[in-house]
Amino acid sequence: MKRLLLLLVAFAVFAACDDDPIDYSTWTTEELLATPGGVDYLIDTAAPIDYAAIEEELETMVFDPYYFFVYDDRDGWYDSQDSWDGPMDLGTYVVVNDAVRHGFMLDYFMDYRTPEGERVQYAYREKKFTGDRLKAVLDFFGGKIKARIEHTLVVEEYDRYDRRWLYLVRLTDNREEVLQQYRYNWDDLIPYKPVI
Repeated sequence: MKRLLLLLVAFAVFAACDDDPIDYSTWTTEELLATPGGVDYLIDTAAPIDYAAIEEELETMVFDPYYFFVYDDRDGWYDSQDSWDGPMDLGTYVVVNDAVRHGFMLDYFMDYRTPEGERVQYAYREKKFTGDRLKAVLDFFGGKIKARIEHTLVVEEYDRYDRRWLYLVRLTDNREEVLQQYRYNWDDLIPYKPVI
């Protein structure tokens, strides 16, 4: 009986340890960005966001979403790696004059061609805007910036199912490469159907 009682006490102590809050203050930035709880910690402890600086950076830099976490009431948190589609191509966003371009990879199983017949894997959609670049990018992408950690923005969005999305977005200095990779306008492409 004593052994059973000791086993129950040990189990209770172990279970109580599991309920202790995680001390995120001891984690590195990379570790924090790898978990939804760590991202929430970064949101809560981040310095105020300098929106004007981000607005200025978007003149020459690329808004590059690279990872997400989403909370579903039924399944809890999952991320880009757990997505039903596998790792998602979130595309990139770049400001070109008075428009925001969203560059994205085309469906792997579809065959799209230019009017000249060239096969295309990447394209862009474009939205015109006036005024603030940051507002235009966020209007196209969706969501609200909750924190900035060095060159990473944390963008939060609630979808129509009231699921919470946390996107990690890099501001990158590869504008020319992005414009070269996503050089075809989606509206100009033709779905290709081979003649059999």
